[in-house]
Amino acid sequence: MKTRQQKIWEPRTPDIDKSSRLAVRLGISPLVAQLLINRGIETEDAAQAYLYPTPDQLHSPFLMHGMEQAVERIRLAMKQGEQIWIFGDYDVDGTTATSLLVTTFRHLDFPVKPYIPNRFDEGYGLNKAAIQTLKERGCDLLITVDCGITSVEEVEFANSLGIDVIITDHHQPPPGAPPPAIAVITPKMPESEYPFDGLAGVGLAFKLAHGLMGGGDLDSFLQSQLDLVALGTVADMAPLTGENRVLSSLGLVELNKRERPGIRALCNVANHGDGKQIVGHTLGFVLGPRVNAAGRMQTADKVVKLLTGESYNDIIPIAKELDDYNLKRREVQNKIRDQATATIEKNRDHTKKTGLVVYNEPSEDWHQGVVGIVASQLLERYYRPVFVLAVKGEEAHGSGRCIEGMNLADSLNACTDLLVKHGGHEAAAGLTIKTENIDEFADRFDQYAREHLSNEDLNPKLKLDLEVQSSYLTLQAIEELQQLEPFGEENSPPHLALRNLRLQKSPSVMGKEKNHLKLFVTDGEQPLEAVGWGMADYFIALTNKNIRLDLAFEPEINEWNNSRRVQLKISDLHLHTLERSAVGRMFPTEEEKSPVKIVDRRVLDNKRDYLYDLLTQKEPTLLYVRDEKALDQLFEMLGSTEKVGRCGADMSEADRAQVADKLARGELLAVASDCTLPHPPHVTHIVFCHPVPQHLTFFDRCQPAFKHPETTYIHLIFQSKDIEWMWKCITWEYPDKPILQKLYKCLQALSQDNGYRLTLETVVAAAQTDSIPVPAVKNGLSILEELQLLTQHPNFSTQEIQLLPLPTKKRQLHESETYLNGEQIKQTSRWFSEFQLRQNVKQIWERVSYECQLSDSPNPSI
Repeated sequence: MKTRQQKIWEPRTPDIDKSSRLAVRLGISPLVAQLLINRGIETEDAAQAYLYPTPDQLHSPFLMHGMEQAVERIRLAMKQGEQIWIFGDYDVDGTTATSLLVTTFRHLDFPVKPYIPNRFDEGYGLNKAAIQTLKERGCDLLITVDCGITSVEEVEFANSLGIDVIITDHHQPPPGAPPPAIAVITPKMPESEYPFDGLAGVGLAFKLAHGLMGGGDLDSFLQSQLDLVALGTVADMAPLTGENRVLSSLGLVELNKRERPGIRALCNVANHGDGKQIVGHTLGFVLGPRVNAAGRMQTADKVVKLLTGESYNDIIPIAKELDDYNLKRREVQNKIRDQATATIEKNRDHTKKTGLVVYNEPSEDWHQGVVGIVASQLLERYYRPVFVLAVKGEEAHGSGRCIEGMNLADSLNACTDLLVKHGGHEAAAGLTIKTENIDEFADRFDQYAREHLSNEDLNPKLKLDLEVQSSYLTLQAIEELQQLEPFGEENSPPHLALRNLRLQKSPSVMGKEKNHLKLFVTDGEQPLEAVGWGMADYFIALTNKNIRLDLAFEPEINEWNNSRRVQLKISDLHLHTLERSAVGRMFPTEEEKSPVKIVDRRVLDNKRDYLYDLLTQKEPTLLYVRDEKALDQLFEMLGSTEKVGRCGADMSEADRAQVADKLARGELLAVASDCTLPHPPHVTHIVFCHPVPQHLTFFDRCQPAFKHPETTYIHLIFQSKDIEWMWKCITWEYPDKPILQKLYKCLQALSQDNGYRLTLETVVAAAQTDSIPVPAVKNGLSILEELQLLTQHPNFSTQEIQLLPLPTKKRQLHESETYLNGEQIKQTSRWFSEFQLRQNVKQIWERVSYECQLSDSPNPSI
């Protein structure tokens, strides 16, 4: 088993039409638009709601099962002066939920008391000893957060002591009857009609607080509590979709105000003070671990004191204590990880297993509070389902993590006879086991993994949102990505890829332990800085002078010394030598079988000689050019063209079909066309003399090649200068704001000189004088007409234009459908220009074959 497995990349195929339309109509970058499409957000309304969430998008708390009964009982307790306790959990979700309710009751001028169980003495959830203690302290009403949904016996015990219980818990209810509580607040009850079932524990606590305060519009207090909701939701890895998207996005706004002393203190001790933006990564990897460290290493009641404290000076020592816990947790975690890794590497039996079970030697003391994190690290390294057990005497406590393809909770059910207790879900689980049963459990767990995972399942995969060119990665574009924050579960950071990069300078390693990698790379357009955390083991391979690399990465902004620049956080990299990266001029190669082969001649100096040689082979050929003028130039260049037919966009459909028929009967050897030939016969060669502005047109022209078993060669013989000319023509045809302003001023001047009505010929002549491209005039007039700035009247053989009085309300360009369509065409053309120019022949073949519904396999065998 390798210490680092190369991941299989699974890039999404971009939907250029949908993303371009969304980008134009919302005024966002194509990159952000494509990421929205990838998340299933395809309409303007859905995108607006996602990018700019508001409190109005939240559901009423009284749609939640049990909410009315809970609010009624709490209000009775407050009226009668009963003692209320909040029973939480020791993780970030439980402590933020507890803190939120403590703060809410304080705001209502009714203090309540929090109780956080000790992870090591009491374990997770309600327990009878704690309930007995709370009764002795005077508890009348117990509200649970992030726990209690399965605590049937414990709630019965509380009831027997005269304690009423209200449960708020986002975990799965038991299959039988729920606990006999006054109310069970969860959207996961079978009878629940709540529209969203993914709320975290802190989200349910917020719903209870909202219900207590009437359930209407959020006031300033409730909005201020969304900082805790965002922290708990993101750090607990709840899905950041639906209502969680709204809560966490609004919560980020509150977090960045840093009005809660505990949040400000925690940020400061973590070196993430004022001036540094709080984003999803901050919550999941900076603040969250420090909050969780208290419960992992000691007790988590300190977290509640931190998050509910009102004096910064009083709580900064607590923040420092949590930071110390986190440092200690990291040291312990790293030590256990290294020991577990050494066990795997030296033990041959482990390296042959599909399911790994690792536990400490008698001389090693593994802290059960961090074995789950270690399990995650081992899974990342070996890509196998894994359990890490902390053995203490006759029992061991452990946590497991699982790869896609197997349910970890089901694997424990299959071994339940060996376990003291267990629980969890598909991707993560925990257990307690007698030490004497560990070896048998390891064998049966491995056997279960072998039966449920294929060899393909054991290859790690990396899903990519988009393969890009470096020109996409501007500072402005990366800043726009923050509109998608917070990133987290089911709203992952964008994973992009750049291919065939070269190093601009020698790689370097950094960090105290020299275990991180720093690169400066380029794809020939612009230099980029990249960092690979924990990837220094690639350093030696990267010193090869002939190396080329493909990078999968998350784009981010590096802020240092008051400067901001784009940085790539490497997720994975593939190395190949220059010889392997230099894909040949034909793909698939001549030796491989395929109905379609792409011939790359994009560096061709002499198109005439190439075409002449191709035609002398006397094989059926289609020649595509950009427009009518290019058709004239082609026939002039080829000279004698008796056997080359002409097909133009100005011809009738019947005439074009007749040309295609002549090619099919062999009366013509070739057809040159500036439009897609209808129902073409099988040809040996399809030649693109110029780039094609729209991807669908290009793929339509390639499609017929895939309908015949005989090989068709698709030749690309255009160059970068052809791309530049195509782009210039497109920008001429679809005017931007400066050209439209110029055209309107021209019309105003003409109206003053020529009276009430203007002819199209007059406008075109004046436009040329003012350096306005003639192709821009027609669409420009349509845009101005749609904006109600002029009218156009057909009048016999000419067209008259009449300016209208300026509307009272200023018109916006996006109100013109013609303008939006033009911008969308420019968006798609810009992307496809990059595709035609920058992709190598293999990548083009893969995309063409995918679009033509053949195969997206890089190694075709038809």
